[in-house]
Amino acid sequence: MRAKKPLPVPLDFAPARASAHRPLRQRMVAALGLCVSLMHAHGAGVKAGPFEIEFRHERRMGSLPNADPFKSHRIARYKVLHDGRAVAFNPGGIDPMKRKLWADDLLEAHFVYSQGRPVVLVCTETGTYVLSDRDGKPWVKQLNDHPATRFQFLDSVAGQPGDLQAFNAGPEEAAMGRDLGRNGTLMSLHDEQNINFGVLDLTTLQLRVSSVLKRHVFVHNDPDFGGYSFDASAQGQVRVWWKDRHQLALVRPRYVGDTATYALEIVNLDDDSFQIVPFDLNRTRLIALGDVSPAWIEHYFQWRTDASRPATAAQLVPKQTVTPLPWQGSTKADPYGQAGFNLQPVLPEMRTVLLQFLQDKFGATLDAAKSLPSTTGLKIGQQAFTIEYDESSKSLTLKPEFGTPGTTTAQIAEQFNRVIVESRYQALFTALGPGGFSR
Repeated sequence: MRAKKPLPVPLDFAPARASAHRPLRQRMVAALGLCVSLMHAHGAGVKAGPFEIEFRHERRMGSLPNADPFKSHRIARYKVLHDGRAVAFNPGGIDPMKRKLWADDLLEAHFVYSQGRPVVLVCTETGTYVLSDRDGKPWVKQLNDHPATRFQFLDSVAGQPGDLQAFNAGPEEAAMGRDLGRNGTLMSLHDEQNINFGVLDLTTLQLRVSSVLKRHVFVHNDPDFGGYSFDASAQGQVRVWWKDRHQLALVRPRYVGDTATYALEIVNLDDDSFQIVPFDLNRTRLIALGDVSPAWIEHYFQWRTDASRPATAAQLVPKQTVTPLPWQGSTKADPYGQAGFNLQPVLPEMRTVLLQFLQDKFGATLDAAKSLPSTTGLKIGQQAFTIEYDESSKSLTLKPEFGTPGTTTAQIAEQFNRVIVESRYQALFTALGPGGFSR
């Protein structure tokens, strides 16, 4: 829907995103309770092309959420300019109260790129907008009547999906006017309930709405999706994108008692359809959802075509005969993205093999102070690690101390995987139990 033309009245600065996750009534009460600004810091701006995102801090007194109403509070405020003039963002909805109170309440503004030219993605209390330059004039288009809270590029990493990220990066100056990426052209956008409300094509600035993606909400053992639940965490993000088919893949779990099973969900954006493709963890040697990749799918699955249907309507099916890939460890097993190296399902003897490898190849030394019956403490240079083995899940994990850079862990994972793939240590792997892999 095309937004109204910008108002000539300049935007005032607006509070940072702390208010974006509260009900409208609560935000109204908070806004009415605010006193006048006490002071503000000097403004700073981030520029790209004809656009500038101007930023400053203010101190206010009033009933801010979770704050003492008798003290001043530091908040972030900003506005978006085109060739030095403030741009207004107006709601396309019919709620007069929302239109009056929240039309200029900017929450987020960040740069993305359309055919190499910068455009601004803006989130306000009244919705999500894209701002571009057309013939030297600002052009505003409303994408949704709710502010976006998360995004994911479907094609930003060598044509494959990037990580699921949050818009709300905080009230600091460095968080405002971020460059969200120059490589991606398809941007999946999510609202406050983490529901996908569309895929923005940055080439055309058109939003493609999919009823299938809108149904991506957590429902335990969702009957509409074969009993498989949607994972709203970063683990449930889109894993694979097929540009030629306009199809994407993500992973859905299903839990029946203590038994866990998994399936690929293949979404076709062209005809707004989906298919569920169950797979076996042991057969595919999968121990982390983050390891689902185009190469993994190509090895274990194939497209089955029907001469009477278009190529994009082909069904993805497991291959009937396939030699499993070797078992390997993973650095993507932790759902919170912590830099660890996980090996499972392995026998207890793998612990001794890993420890000897770390001593021989990385000069690891034992740290008795951090060692327990199930945990071995060690140091590699100045970095502290632990090795933990869990008998119930047959999981062996190398964990760096919190705050330790993940570069050493990544080097260890690469080298040790090469050793276990090319050696007799495949015999130290066993089979995942009914509960699947540990997360």
